Amino acid sequence: MMKNTLYFGSMALVLAFALIFVSVANAQNVTTNASNAMGNASASANQTAGNITNKTGEAGQKIGGIFGNITEKLKEAIGTK
Repeated sequence: MMKNTLYFGSMALVLAFALIFVSVANAQNVTTNASNAMGNASASANQTAGNITNKTGEAGQKIGGIFGNITEKLKEAIGTK
């Protein structure tokens, strides 16, 4: 009787540890997945912001080029070139 009780008690203890380990491992996995998702979202937002900045810079250069051409044309028309 004592051996049976000890055996079942040991088995219950091993099962309890296994369940706790699985729960902790699953929680760590969920946390890692959430962290990776946030990192990916942040990288995507940074890339989008970088693309917008590049396009804004390109537009500024084009506008600057247009004004530069207009200035040159005005100088030519006035004769101050």
